[in-house]
Amino acid sequence: MKFKDLLFKKNNGVTRDYHFGNYVLTLGKHHILDKYQKEFPLYDRFVPLLCAEFKGLIIDVGANIGDTSIAIFSQNDTAFVVGVEPDKSFFDECIHNIKRNALTERFLGVNRFVSTQSGNFVVKKSDSLSTGSIAKSEDTGAGNNTISFAELMEMIPAVKKEKFDILKIDTDGFDWDILSSFSQYAKDNTLLPEFIFFEMQTFLNNNEKSNEGRDAIIDKYFVALKEMYQLGYTNFCLFDNFGTLVKKTHSIEDIYEFNQYIKRSQIINHHSTIYYLDVLAYKTPSEAYVDKVLSQMYSK
Repeated sequence: MKFKDLLFKKNNGVTRDYHFGNYVLTLGKHHILDKYQKEFPLYDRFVPLLCAEFKGLIIDVGANIGDTSIAIFSQNDTAFVVGVEPDKSFFDECIHNIKRNALTERFLGVNRFVSTQSGNFVVKKSDSLSTGSIAKSEDTGAGNNTISFAELMEMIPAVKKEKFDILKIDTDGFDWDILSSFSQYAKDNTLLPEFIFFEMQTFLNNNEKSNEGRDAIIDKYFVALKEMYQLGYTNFCLFDNFGTLVKKTHSIEDIYEFNQYIKRSQIINHHSTIYYLDVLAYKTPSEAYVDKVLSQMYSK
């Protein structure tokens, strides 16, 4: 089955259960994580495996219904997860899944947008209704519903952030903005994550065949990569959107060229082999651990 076909595959039931080890996730009728992982065995498998030995703080920006958090908890008995999800319906489903698995003591839910911008925003759902990206609210009288990364960190109890293991971001085309807010925070703070994992989607949802604004988004990700590099995150693992490792690199120019390739495939050739990249950024001392996790992933 093609990736696009999976996006719009209908589910018969309103909700159903999907198991991660001893934990269970309630999937709504629009969520097809179970079908993705059946079709693509590596899809969303790397991050939970990477987090298996973590004992500190995990921040999940774009937590959706809590699927990544539950997957991490299924392999980790000690870490504390902060799940940031701005959409109210997704957030409510996320909290339901956390409570259902009795994980409230290890989880902090934040129903806000993390952004460099200030204002009122909404989540514009994708055609599949299972994800969404940020859009300006049309309600001009609405209050501010954004926070900076620094403000997010202030919301986390001090005892839970003695060690910062990973910042994971998945916001469908706006990860560059969260990364920019993180970089602003990092200039004045020493508590930084060992790993940063983010989705580098260079088009807005439902708009992958349009060139409008595409170069601007690619450039914004390149700026974010430069900022991370200056912070010492000089090692990168690139994964395709199906979860397969593409390559390891120290070159942000390589990553820029991959985004150009994806743009050419979608806009000029009308055929995509890769829709976007997932990127793991880390510092050189963590290289051996990353190699160990990659070996574990491909031996399963």
